[in-house]
Amino acid sequence: MLDRILIDPQAFAEKGETLQGQVLLKDLDTRVLSSDIVDDSAAVSYHIQGGLDKWQRPFFDLSLSGSILLRCQRCLGEMPFVLEEDCRIVLFDNEDELDKAMLADEELDGMLVESECDVFSLLEDQILMALPFSALHDACDDADLTASNQDKPNPFAVLAGLKKSD
Repeated sequence: MLDRILIDPQAFAEKGETLQGQVLLKDLDTRVLSSDIVDDSAAVSYHIQGGLDKWQRPFFDLSLSGSILLRCQRCLGEMPFVLEEDCRIVLFDNEDELDKAMLADEELDGMLVESECDVFSLLEDQILMALPFSALHDACDDADLTASNQDKPNPFAVLAGLKKSD
């Protein structure tokens, strides 16, 4: 397990600081490691840039990139997934300001400012949101699907026999 990186989000944003690096999926929280992920040794590169927007609100610009091997839920084969995520997370002092801003701008990503922010928790959240809900190839190899379907007995075969006996 990696040592966690803790930052003061307000100071980080106001000073326009930058943080970048690379993290292995296996070093992140287990909630990121779904059964869909075939290889937990995949590396994800990250870049975080702090700043102030035109309303003088502190923000993080977060970029994630990497290649993650997922399991296709249709054919159970391996499927490469290219992770390319860019987002701006605006920081708010209280929940009322956050709620108002989110209502005014549906595409806004916001979070409440705390005294410390765990960078890896931020990365974990963004990776989870970027991964597909159900990984599927655009088109699975028909030979693989046919072979896997032939190995299984048809659960409705009994019903077909009942229909013929009437």
